[in-house]
Amino acid sequence: MKSVPTAQFDYRNFAPEERLSAFRHMTASLYDVWALDDPKDFQAEAFGCKVGDLVFNEVKFSPARFLRKPGHTHGKDRDFLTLHAQMGGEERILMEHGVVRLLTGHIYVRDWSCPFDSSATKMHLHTIVIPRHRLKASATLSRRSPVLGWSMEDPGGNMLLMLWLQLLESFNTVSMGKAETLCEGFLGFLDGLMRGDATPERSATLRAMEQFLLSRLQGNVGVEDLRRQFHVSRATIYRLFEPHGGVNAFLGRMRMERAYSDLRRSDPARLHVAEIAASWRFNEPSSFSRKFRQQFGLPPSRVLGQDFAMEEPRVSELIRGVEAFSSYTSWLSAPSDTAP
Repeated sequence: MKSVPTAQFDYRNFAPEERLSAFRHMTASLYDVWALDDPKDFQAEAFGCKVGDLVFNEVKFSPARFLRKPGHTHGKDRDFLTLHAQMGGEERILMEHGVVRLLTGHIYVRDWSCPFDSSATKMHLHTIVIPRHRLKASATLSRRSPVLGWSMEDPGGNMLLMLWLQLLESFNTVSMGKAETLCEGFLGFLDGLMRGDATPERSATLRAMEQFLLSRLQGNVGVEDLRRQFHVSRATIYRLFEPHGGVNAFLGRMRMERAYSDLRRSDPARLHVAEIAASWRFNEPSSFSRKFRQQFGLPPSRVLGQDFAMEEPRVSELIRGVEAFSSYTSWLSAPSDTAP
């Protein structure tokens, strides 16, 4: 009986100074990675199995930053999604459309065609790497809405998690053929859940209004400008922006996200938090700091200059020759190696 192949990564197999380098080597096709604490204290454990063109993982790792650049998203076998069950920890992802927070106790579908820059606390998660063609409902994701999620306490999310864990357990006893059949049924359930719970497409008018505001975030813009530009009533604008909490709430969040991005990229020796905040129309430092904490969970001073503190990611030449996790590395390098 052909069984499900497995592979694993264990930081204990490497000297402290080589652990981060080994993890970088294994995941190099997905993103660049840095430790947020002392690199010699970095820890990562991963156990994976491969069923056809699906890669299942259970992963634990230390606080880290991940950067998926455009070069990671283009080329053969790079068009995939991940199903992501957050068992512990939190990840904050900066993407083209804004900031997404992934929280403990939730399951997410993520579109990996989009570059991102993320910071994660100590994490424990289950993931499945899924080629895009395996999920018809992948069309519900877009560059503006690249993440879809469910709480594990909600009926849909709870059932998805139970089926997922039962599926993993079955791999210990079933043949590869049976495992592929079970995976097909699991993906069918996920497909239906995604189609049923996807956020309805926003109106073209709302999208146009959002873009109008986003292009003028550093200026004095508001409801009256929208009314004149789009020739609609205030009542219509209030109705359209109700899901955002109103126009001012939308502007505040978007300006805060731009400030977050600027803080990361700015040299702390040349710019102060107050200067960056003021450039996005936050003129009261104490108010900005309070609202920043509310939105991102940490003070702006912790974010300022993060990019300057990150060295260029390097992989030790000694690690390149290690074969202990070569299967895992190859699985992640070509996650969608089966054509539709």
